[in-house]
Amino acid sequence: MSEQSYAVLTGDLVNSSKLTSMQSAKAMQWLRDAAKKFETLYPQSISGELDTFRHDSWQMLMIKPELCLRASVYLRTALKLHSDTKARYDSRISIGFGEVEMIAKSRVSDSRGHAFAISGKNLDTMSRNRLMCGAQFNDSVAFKLFSNVALPLLDCVVTDWTSTEAQAVHGTLEGHTQEKLAKLLPPNPRTGKDITRQAVSDSLERGYWATVADVLSRIESNSKLWSLL
Repeated sequence: MSEQSYAVLTGDLVNSSKLTSMQSAKAMQWLRDAAKKFETLYPQSISGELDTFRHDSWQMLMIKPELCLRASVYLRTALKLHSDTKARYDSRISIGFGEVEMIAKSRVSDSRGHAFAISGKNLDTMSRNRLMCGAQFNDSVAFKLFSNVALPLLDCVVTDWTSTEAQAVHGTLEGHTQEKLAKLLPPNPRTGKDITRQAVSDSLERGYWATVADVLSRIESNSKLWSLL
């Protein structure tokens, strides 16, 4: 076990072949912007910046691994909230926990270590699921419950979120109240009417946000789990 354990998030856009060059470029910029915003919300949680490569892949190094699921949900909603009838946006995310031998200053994807190797390798094995994790030390009961039970269930919920639900969750993760979100969100595209606080509340309820928020908080505060990584 290392003195410092990291979380490496490696991802790629879902069904990127169906996106135009412009659409995929916008999606990658949304991810970069979201990572910067997350760092302002949770200072010193990310090392450097989210790195993008090829036309649909990205990687991010987290200094605070306990925030990896919150970051994953935040990044995915940053994409999903832009989905419409013309294009659907989402990302697969593979989280790798472990040691990092070298952190590249210019591009995080040039870094080396067990966490990077695990994250990248597991992404290549993902099929239908869009969120998974692996660890350098992963034989504990706590980690198996985390990776084999909590993560798949969370993934199912997030994957089913509509763009409206993703908007509500994304804004809530940024600390906005339902009243504030109702003022910030654009009018309903179908009716042209302004979003109400009740509409935001309904979106969060449909997305089981209260349960998701509780799961994130419980996992983040589980000192036994993070001490094993």
